[in-house]
Amino acid sequence: MSDRSCLSTQVVVVGSHAPGLFVRVHRTPQAGETVIGWDFQEPIDGGKGSNQAIAASRLGMRTSFVGCIGHDRPGEELKEWLQKERIDARHLYTCEKKNTGIGFIILDDVGIPTMVTSMGANEELNEKMVEKAIRDFAGARILLTQFEIRPEVALHAARVARQNGLLTIINPAPAMDIPLTSLDVSDILIPNEIEAQKLLGDEDMTLDVESMARKLRTQSGAGCVIITLGSKGIVGVDSAGLWRIYPPAVNVIDTSGAGDVYCAALAAGIIYGQNYRVASEWACKVAALSVTRLGSIPSFPTLEEVDQFVKETLVTEAGDPYK
Repeated sequence: MSDRSCLSTQVVVVGSHAPGLFVRVHRTPQAGETVIGWDFQEPIDGGKGSNQAIAASRLGMRTSFVGCIGHDRPGEELKEWLQKERIDARHLYTCEKKNTGIGFIILDDVGIPTMVTSMGANEELNEKMVEKAIRDFAGARILLTQFEIRPEVALHAARVARQNGLLTIINPAPAMDIPLTSLDVSDILIPNEIEAQKLLGDEDMTLDVESMARKLRTQSGAGCVIITLGSKGIVGVDSAGLWRIYPPAVNVIDTSGAGDVYCAALAAGIIYGQNYRVASEWACKVAALSVTRLGSIPSFPTLEEVDQFVKETLVTEAGDPYK
């Protein structure tokens, strides 16, 4: 690919870095239970923010990452990764008080992760930092943020980005106890099914996913809501109505980072000129390709790999009634 260093940023990712420590188990332990695991790994893995930035860059986006790390080995490794991926890191801040965030991931036999994140230095990212970054990235197209930083900082970043003409995508992960109306700064809100339930409250646990999407859009004020459903695809709703996309059938190896890939691919698809529905379909294919590989960052595909994968799946999708 050509050098992008002299070109302006397209996607600004404001978010976390919390590399994961992985272990495999036959089943996830219950509260108070110990199970025997194996295959402990400390792989190339980020937090939701750094994952989404790297995924977007590999899809051809000129990407900038805004975050906070500790003065430690995981923080130094992130600097190397961002440089290798040609991601603008001028607003990657180093905190002397706290270590870089860390995630703990347990993978069961079918590759579904259970995760705990220690935020660490991610908690030190503040409103002034993100304001300065967004001013410096004037002309960017999309802001992408998540809740592995303090939610009020993520929401402030979205608010300032909107004021500066950026499209805002909020991935409310992990779901927090916040007023739904505070999410009205999102042009696109992308929770998974569990996060959507938590945002709506326990009383809505029995709602079907289509009803959840409609209710979440109405109550939050978000322009568009897309609920990700793993192997079942996505359900989206905007001012024009509701749609559902099913991903191509693939051999699932590891779903780690698939949600991050989806968010990054949706942003890329929009910048490539696709409308929300077409972009959401393309993003499903990008995420589907990623889960056929081990790991998170190592599984993130390049644009060339996605193009080839899409060509290979055209025949099987010809009869899809949702096209």
